[in-house]
Amino acid sequence: MRRSKELFGRALRVFVGGAQGRLRREFHYLEPLILAEGRGARILDVDGRSFIDYHMAFGAIVLGHSDPEVAEAVAEQARRLVLHGAGVTEVEIRYAELVQSLIPTADKVLFTNSGSEAVIMALRLARAYTGRDVIVKFEGNYHGWHDYSLVNVKTPVRRGKYAESEGVPSKALETVEVLPYNDPDAFAEFMEQRGDDVAAVILEPVAHSMGVVPAERRFLDAVDKYTRKAGALLIFDEIITAVRDALHGMQSKLGIKPDLTTLGKAIANGLPVAAVVGREDVMSLLQDRVVSSGTYSGNPLVAAGGYAALRKAVRLRLDTLLDSKASEHAKLVNDILEDYRVRAAVSQFGGAFSVHFGLDRPPRRLEESLSADPVAYRLMVQTLRASGILVSPNYLKRFHLSLVHGEEEMEAFHSAMEEAIRRVKRERGSYLESMKAPAA
Repeated sequence: MRRSKELFGRALRVFVGGAQGRLRREFHYLEPLILAEGRGARILDVDGRSFIDYHMAFGAIVLGHSDPEVAEAVAEQARRLVLHGAGVTEVEIRYAELVQSLIPTADKVLFTNSGSEAVIMALRLARAYTGRDVIVKFEGNYHGWHDYSLVNVKTPVRRGKYAESEGVPSKALETVEVLPYNDPDAFAEFMEQRGDDVAAVILEPVAHSMGVVPAERRFLDAVDKYTRKAGALLIFDEIITAVRDALHGMQSKLGIKPDLTTLGKAIANGLPVAAVVGREDVMSLLQDRVVSSGTYSGNPLVAAGGYAALRKAVRLRLDTLLDSKASEHAKLVNDILEDYRVRAAVSQFGGAFSVHFGLDRPPRRLEESLSADPVAYRLMVQTLRASGILVSPNYLKRFHLSLVHGEEEMEAFHSAMEEAIRRVKRERGSYLESMKAPAA
């Protein structure tokens, strides 16, 4: 018996479904995935099988697994001080100063342990600052697992407001309004009617839970304009985009100044840290009016690793490198789809891309993403995994590039993807046949 099967049996006895959370459980759908070690662009399971990782911990790993500079910083700090629970340490200050220097709107910084915690705090600050209760979010945008966010993440708003989990209080839902993404007219109409009730509007400048779907300029301008007009706060959820897609945050590329921003994932190459940053007058409420806590928040071990990761990202201008790598991969996939006349759209932004079988163009809204073919996507994922390429089996997720994905990984990806598209063509047949002629 493979060791993975034996360990999976043990995992089932201690974890629901054998893993921490639904999205991680999905990786067991082919066979148990029990991981042991990560090095660079590759991750190994307990049976010694090696996979080129295009999942990269939902995009958190940007420098590669076990980056030497980050590992050395963590090890050195572990020998000095791991946790203090009182006052502050110099390494936390250095880390926050670096974050502050990167993000234009980071007057003050508060570290948390996860992106969900960061969003909860941002919403609390907005409600305290404005004295209002209502939060506006957009369908297909994911802001964590908490009660005020887990609404219409994968359910179109035209079907009504919908909590994606049982156990979310109906009273919490009454304080959240959900609007269609990339629909400036719907947003303007809502804010003209209800703007005085709104504490904050939160959005992902690039939505990553329906593929890779950038917010459009007219939509962003409407969000900025009508949020300001209503006296509400604008919150950018940059937990995925900051550093990975834009070293200084998408706000720097877009020329929009959110009042609060949530950061995470790539700011520490996978170490457990996130942050809320923003305007001094809003953040100052943490002094005595808004409670924040967390024994492990900003702990020196993570701060040391995060500081090393960010310094390396800045030195290498990481966002530009990742965008180039992802663009090359997206073009490669598009070329293969054309060669085999399989209808699919590839969307790419920054260091990530996604494949939507059955679509003629990249999706702009959740409903379009949901109309893609999940069966074809699973066939692709199965074939890739058999070829040693690891990606999320969820058709609404994406491929992530890292600094250490190089020519060798690209060649392996090319070969595996070609085999995968051949299989999709063979098993899904005319349903996905493209009307376009192959490229000359």
